[in-house]
Amino acid sequence: MSEPSHLFVYGTLRYESDHPMARRLRTMARHIGKGSVPGRLYDLGPYPAAVFDPDEKRRIVGDVFEIKPDSKVLAEMDTYEGTDPLYKRTALEVKLATGGTIEAWAYGVNPPPRARLITSGDFIAHRNQHRPRAVRS
Repeated sequence: MSEPSHLFVYGTLRYESDHPMARRLRTMARHIGKGSVPGRLYDLGPYPAAVFDPDEKRRIVGDVFEIKPDSKVLAEMDTYEGTDPLYKRTALEVKLATGGTIEAWAYGVNPPPRARLITSGDFIAHRNQHRPRAVRS
């Protein structure tokens, strides 16, 4: 397999995220669209952890970015994700929401963390659903 020229992100780096590294990624890479991969997504509080598993029926929802081979995107993402020794970059096949598949890099964990499973597989939707709401007085 050749080196993927795409990156699949499923948590704080998603296109709609306001995280500083998500904003940085949007300036360094071209957003292709939504995608998903088979696996399980876990809630670690401020960010999720993914366990990729080609035999899993559940899917992890995320975004796909095109990265230039000579860009520094992967080096920056390795540094960002590398701050937590739990994550490892791996190549996998992503099913695009628009149809078809694409090979992409993604950061996953193994073994599964001791954390709550995000049954929807969508960290952004999960976070929005579980975010405390303002109380009206």
